[in-house]
Amino acid sequence: MKIMKRTAAALIALLIAASAAGCSGGDKSWAAKDDSLTLPIGAYIYNLYGAYASAVSEVPDSSKAVLEQKIDDKDAETWIKDKALNNLKSIFVIDNKMKELGLTLTDDETQTIESATASGWQQMQSTLEKYGIAQSSFQLTYADYYTKYSKVFNAVYGEGGSEEVSDAELKNFFETNYTDFSYMVLPLYSTDSSSGSTAEMTDDEKKTAEKEFDDYAAKIKSGEMTMEQAADAYKTSSGSTDEVLQNATMDLSTDTNYVDSFKDLIEPLKTGEVATGELTEYYVYIIVQKNDITKKTDDEMTSSRASILSEMKGQEFSDEVEKEAGELTGVTFNDAAINSYDPSMFDKEFSSTTAVS
Repeated sequence: MKIMKRTAAALIALLIAASAAGCSGGDKSWAAKDDSLTLPIGAYIYNLYGAYASAVSEVPDSSKAVLEQKIDDKDAETWIKDKALNNLKSIFVIDNKMKELGLTLTDDETQTIESATASGWQQMQSTLEKYGIAQSSFQLTYADYYTKYSKVFNAVYGEGGSEEVSDAELKNFFETNYTDFSYMVLPLYSTDSSSGSTAEMTDDEKKTAEKEFDDYAAKIKSGEMTMEQAADAYKTSSGSTDEVLQNATMDLSTDTNYVDSFKDLIEPLKTGEVATGELTEYYVYIIVQKNDITKKTDDEMTSSRASILSEMKGQEFSDEVEKEAGELTGVTFNDAAINSYDPSMFDKEFSSTTAVS
């Protein structure tokens, strides 16, 4: 009798242990869910991949392995995991905001999501699928998320929004932070027409070439010549058939298209002033003039209002979404599935930009 009881007890214990083991493994097909949205594990893996990509540019030493360094006083692995999880939570935040604001996607927006997904997937499929990321997960965390993100942003800061930005506020931001300028570029190298090879000019050749732009600058300063006339003169002297005068309007403090030495040349200038200088990074000499930004305001408010509004309020909105993601409640996370993926799985993927072997 005692033997039978012991055997039964052992069998029950074994069944309980097996059941517990099954629960700890569980269903690893999903990462997080609330009452209305379930995110597949691929959504987390994609965010982990994106967080690793961000870490590559955030680590202090690009010559060392990413996961051997720290970012914001955290070891890189923890930083990547935290970022990935917070980005996953942001999907719920935006989904909740869509409901709170009574927003739904239009047919055109749905079509845009599908088109953007198809285009992005064509480029990323071979990379993402090997990590277990399906196209549906890619769509949720990429085109679907950013379309809804943009829609919520505009519903908050756009016309009639809870924090609507007036035209007057936007104009003031534009004229305070943006710079309008015109410039021409003079190559400080020669090109062999037959072979296409280039050779940097000698110091004497540079002085001769730079004198042309310096003379233009002196005449513009004295009022003898305009920037447009200088461009016509240079086009004639260089025999160029292309347009040599370039115009741009942008926020130089956030722009990444121009090197710092070029920005340093422009920023001290007052409206109408002109300057010349060498950009050693590109072996060129520059003449640049700062224009009256107010003459661009009306056109930019019409053609680029959305991008200016994004420039003005984008960081504020991003910070709010991140804050709400950190305080998110009502969501169940599949820790067993999430914890089964480690940033090191992407080491080889990013080895070309890190020291990982």
